[in-house]
Amino acid sequence: MIELNDPKWKELEGGCRTPYDASIALRRLESADSSEEIDDILAELWDELHHQGDVGLASYFAVPHLIRIARENGIVNSSILGLTAVIEVQRHRNNPQVPKEYYEDYLNSLESIPELIISAKSIEWDLEFTAAALSALAATKGQMKVAKAVLNFDDEDVLDEFLGSY
Repeated sequence: MIELNDPKWKELEGGCRTPYDASIALRRLESADSSEEIDDILAELWDELHHQGDVGLASYFAVPHLIRIARENGIVNSSILGLTAVIEVQRHRNNPQVPKEYYEDYLNSLESIPELIISAKSIEWDLEFTAAALSALAATKGQMKVAKAVLNFDDEDVLDEFLGSY
């Protein structure tokens, strides 16, 4: 995992296949003190780290920091879990590979996802959070098809269409 102050961040591409220095938003997330600020930062990260199925090296390098910040600051929400799931699912598609020297750190960070999900046991889970949590869990366990499918169930209409008259 590269540190947030490493100049390498400036050279990394995000989901739009253009340079995106995710370290700036991640440092802001570390020190964010309101839910509105957290939501704004996570919206930026969603927009920059994933675009129509594309992810880049900045996306992979952001994942361990997203998980670390979520654990340290108690930020467990659908955006962090969902973004982590999307990046992991898309890593297995036609996207760049995680460089070998960072691969183990990347995978090790994903092992904290179940712990993050458990830490949310006392909050009420809405449909969006439930879909993100289940998708992140499936992705970290190598179940990419399940992870991708479950991510789409964060929309009540999609879920109703899938279930029919259940």
